[in-house]
Amino acid sequence: MTFLAPRQGLFAAIILISLCLHTLFFVVSEEREIKDEQRAVAEKSVALLAQELKVPLATNDRISMSVVADKYVKESQVSFVGIYDAKDQLLVPVGSDNDSGVALRESVVSGSDALGSVVVKAADVSRAEIISKHWLFLLGALGLHAMLWLLYGYLARPTQELKEAIAKKVRMDLLDKGILYQPPQHSEESEPASSQNSIKSFLEKAKTEQKPDQSTQVAAQSIEASLHDQDYIVQMLFEDPNQLLATVSHDNKAAYFALCDQLLDKAIVHLLELPLLTGVDASVIKYYDDKGAKVALRGESPAKTATAAVFLSKLMLMLNQVVYDKHREIKRFTWQIRTTVSDAHRADSAVDLTKKRREAPLILIDDKAQDEIKIYAELVRLENPMSIQERESRALASVTKATAERLRSVRDKVLLED
Repeated sequence: MTFLAPRQGLFAAIILISLCLHTLFFVVSEEREIKDEQRAVAEKSVALLAQELKVPLATNDRISMSVVADKYVKESQVSFVGIYDAKDQLLVPVGSDNDSGVALRESVVSGSDALGSVVVKAADVSRAEIISKHWLFLLGALGLHAMLWLLYGYLARPTQELKEAIAKKVRMDLLDKGILYQPPQHSEESEPASSQNSIKSFLEKAKTEQKPDQSTQVAAQSIEASLHDQDYIVQMLFEDPNQLLATVSHDNKAAYFALCDQLLDKAIVHLLELPLLTGVDASVIKYYDDKGAKVALRGESPAKTATAAVFLSKLMLMLNQVVYDKHREIKRFTWQIRTTVSDAHRADSAVDLTKKRREAPLILIDDKAQDEIKIYAELVRLENPMSIQERESRALASVTKATAERLRSVRDKVLLED
């Protein structure tokens, strides 16, 4: 599909105004030049007539005066010649006296006697005549402006890159509003673990790696070793300032961590089913223990992966609040969590920041990813930053209405699923 240049109609109006102004300035300039030329001719003619009419005026020879005046009226710049006597009475009128051009008067003097005067009027300047006389120039100006308009229409058309960017932005807006739905698709050229397995089987594989008969530390190191700079880490940390978690029995903690693990698995499954997050995969690096849990997210689009990470961090806070309220109601032990979102290489820095800052979720990602997330949520700077990491960190202030509805829907699926 061929797109027109932006605001082509407005540019056409500008071109038309430019053509009219060019024509007007040209006609006015030409008119002024013609008037100056006519005035010079009139001044010369009236001076010569005053010299030639001395003898005819002295003898009152009107025939000779007519012959002399007629010779000057034949000039294209002169339209009227009037000869007057000493009493200012018109003796000989030659030409048309209706024109409103420049009129010059010169006295005819012989010695000390005033014989009369002569008046010479220049012809009117016709703008229509100017246009008809210079039609070729004006036609060229019209053609030049038409070429400029056509050239703009060709050069200002959106490039393929711009059209793709516009299409992506429109698609993201439609997905954000819930108007557009696209089922999850997997590329045949992607990695085998992404293209052949569903999200659920991927998570089951990650769960299997954490069997009691295997080393949890070795499994975590294996997953972390495969991380790239484009991956993002979501960490869930227990809010336990008084170190009370260490006083809970092993069986109670195991049951509570199992519940948290189950909610984490379901949250990842249902969240990544959203059409908005198509192409993003998740791997649980570490399930819940005394220090919390850690999840890695990876995808073809770093910006989309960062969005999924922020959504997951917010979703886990929502689920934790439900669990916390319910456990408090039945008088069982529970802890609230804080979440962090960070680049893969700054996960430890994010954890260190949580020891000083209370924001949840705490977001430490690059500026480009932040710009993409701003479509769905409002990120704010931390107050009174004391380090580079704090200046680069952001807190999640709010989410859009559509994003909130999506997260509530995923939360309900997680809690209502058997």
